[in-house]
Amino acid sequence: MKLISKLLMMLVLAFFMIQCAGSADQIDDDSAYTDEEQQQKELDDIEALLGISPSEQESTEEQQTAEEPVAQNTAPADDTEKLDLLDTNESIPADQGMAAMSSSEKKKLEKEIQKLKKQLKQKDKTISNLSAELSVKEDQLSKKSSSFTSSSMGAVGDVSLEEYQQRYDEARQAFESRNYQQAIQLFESLLAASSTHPLADNAQYWIGESQFMLRQYDAAILSFEKVFTFSNSNKNADAQYKLGLCYMLKGDKTKARDEFNRLIEEYPKSNYVGAAKRKLARL
Repeated sequence: MKLISKLLMMLVLAFFMIQCAGSADQIDDDSAYTDEEQQQKELDDIEALLGISPSEQESTEEQQTAEEPVAQNTAPADDTEKLDLLDTNESIPADQGMAAMSSSEKKKLEKEIQKLKKQLKQKDKTISNLSAELSVKEDQLSKKSSSFTSSSMGAVGDVSLEEYQQRYDEARQAFESRNYQQAIQLFESLLAASSTHPLADNAQYWIGESQFMLRQYDAAILSFEKVFTFSNSNKNADAQYKLGLCYMLKGDKTKARDEFNRLIEEYPKSNYVGAAKRKLARL
């Protein structure tokens, strides 16, 4: 009986010892959490009860962060649109000023422009004529030729009218035979003998024709310009047409148009008008 009593006492002691150990472990586990962790644990428990997961909360925060720069960038775009509208508003008065001009004022302005262009062309022609005249004078001085007047004997300087005509015919024959260089020399000798003979302007013109056939277009232009220095020349229209051809063959379309248009305006009855119009249509 004593033995049984001792065993029962030992079992009771063992039971109390096991209970005490379990309580100690539970206390140690609860004390392992810090205050912040304990608060976070309570917050997680509340979110779990509300049905909110931590992953959903993080994605929501990332979406809000990504959307913030977009909202910030919209302001400059609005400012740019405002600036564009201001620029447009500032340009409106200039357009309204052009539209405010009446049709009569526009026509008047166009007439003034055309008048100035015509005057400019005439000035260019005058300058060209003066340059050609100056060149003639320089040639006369270099050759030490003097002006001659017709006498009752029918002579022009040291060359009689008959001799001048004969030498002119020889020069023309050289041109027709395509001896252009010889023709140039013969015509120049006639001008050196007399620049007042009735055929002097023709001699000057055929010098330009000979140079034109030799494709010496710059020299030909100068020679044709000299034709206009002779008073009452019957070769003005011919020279004017050939000036247009020279510039056209040189590739100067602007000058070619000017010369052909001048022919049409100043020599409307010339036989070259039709040819000049056809040339203009091709330029």
